[in-house]
Amino acid sequence: MSGLEIVRWAHGGEGVGIPREGALAGRVVFVPEVVPGDVVDVALSEVKARWARGRVRRIVRPSAARVPVPCAVQARCGGCPWMPGSAEAQGLSRRAILVGELKKRLGLGEEAIAARLEMRESPVRFGYRQRVRLRFEVDPRGEVTLGFTKQGSHTLVAIARCEVADERINAALPMVRRALSEMAGGQALAGRVTLVVGVEGVAGHVEARDGRELHLGPERVTLELGEHRQAVAPEGFVQANAQVTGQMLATLTAWAGEERRHHDGDPWAVELFAGAGTLTLALWRCGWRVVAYEVSERARPGFEHTRIASAQPPERARWHACDLALGLPLPAPPAPALIVLDPPRTGAADVIGWIRGAGARAVVYVSCDLATGLRDVAALAAGGRYEVARVVGLDMFPHTAHQEVMFLLRAMDRPAG
Repeated sequence: MSGLEIVRWAHGGEGVGIPREGALAGRVVFVPEVVPGDVVDVALSEVKARWARGRVRRIVRPSAARVPVPCAVQARCGGCPWMPGSAEAQGLSRRAILVGELKKRLGLGEEAIAARLEMRESPVRFGYRQRVRLRFEVDPRGEVTLGFTKQGSHTLVAIARCEVADERINAALPMVRRALSEMAGGQALAGRVTLVVGVEGVAGHVEARDGRELHLGPERVTLELGEHRQAVAPEGFVQANAQVTGQMLATLTAWAGEERRHHDGDPWAVELFAGAGTLTLALWRCGWRVVAYEVSERARPGFEHTRIASAQPPERARWHACDLALGLPLPAPPAPALIVLDPPRTGAADVIGWIRGAGARAVVYVSCDLATGLRDVAALAAGGRYEVARVVGLDMFPHTAHQEVMFLLRAMDRPAG
C-alpha cells in the first residue's frame, strides 16, 4: 500500500491510517512505529473485514511532529512507542483517545466533556521514572544482561541506560550488575529486579526464578509526591512518575476536601485496593477516617509505615486484607460517605454492586486501564445511580499511549448543598 497518511495514534500505541481509495478504502489500517502526519508505504500483514495491519516499508514524507529520539534502543525495546512524536502530538492524541472513549462508553456529549474533562501533562518527559522494573539473565561466566522485555515478545533487550529513568537509577546499574553476578555464583540465573529511587538513594529488590530474593541499598526510600512524602519498599507497588502522582494526590485532595465539607462529625471513607496507602495520604489530609481494603497481606507493613509516618492513630486508619473478588469487602465497613478505589488493570467489576448499594455520596475511581475503567464507571452510573461529575486524564507515562484517568462520580439522589 502506497502513500498512506497516518491521521492519529490509537489507544494501543499504533498509528492509524484510513485509505481514501483502493481495496481498503475507508478501512482502519494500524501501523506501528509511525507519527501522526507521516505518509508511508505499508506492507500489509493482516487484513480483516473492517481493519488491517501492516508495517512501514518506507517513510515517503515524515511528519512535522517528528522529533529526534534520544534513546539508543527505542525502536527495539518498544516501551516508548510515541517517543518519535512531539509532546504536543502526544498530548493531542491522548486527549482524542480519552474523548472518543467518553463519548462511546459513557454517552457524554461535546459540551459535557468540555465542562468536565481536564488533561494534565507530565512536567518532566525524560528521567521521570522513579521506579523501573528490569529483567536480567546471568550466564555461567558471570556476564549479566540487564534490560527490558521487547513489547509483544519474550526477547530481552539489553540497555546501558534508560532515557526515561531517573538519572540516579541509571548511575546505579553497574552496581546492580555486579550484585547479580555475585548472586549467580558461577551458575546461570534469571529473574527480574525492581529499582526505586527516593531521597535516600536507590533501593532494589531482586526476584530470581529459582525463588531467591536479594535486597539492594536501603530498605525503604522516601518519595516526594507533590505536597506529600511517603517511604516505600521496592518490593511494594509504587507509581512510576512521582510528579504525576503528586498531581493525582492534589486532585484527590481537592475532591475529597470538597466532599468533606458536606459532612458534619467525623465521617468514614472506604478505600478499596489501598495498597500501602498512597491515596490514603490525601484522604487523611482532608480529615477523613479511612477503612482500607487490599487483596494482598504483603501490603500491610507498607500501609502501617505510611500511617505511623503520617501521625494517624489506628482508629482513624483501619486496614484489612481480603479477597475483593468476592465482591463484598469483609469485615463489613461502616457506612461510608466517600468511596475511593484504584484497582489493577482488570478493573473492579466484582465490587461495583457493593459500591452501588453502599450509599456513598461520592465515588472516586482511579483507573490505570481505560477500557476496564470506563466499563466500571458506566456500571456505577447505570440507571441514574451516579453521575460522572469530573474526569482528569494524567500523563503518567510520557511517550506511551497509557494514561491514568480519575473519575469523580456523585450520587444522583444526594441532598442539595
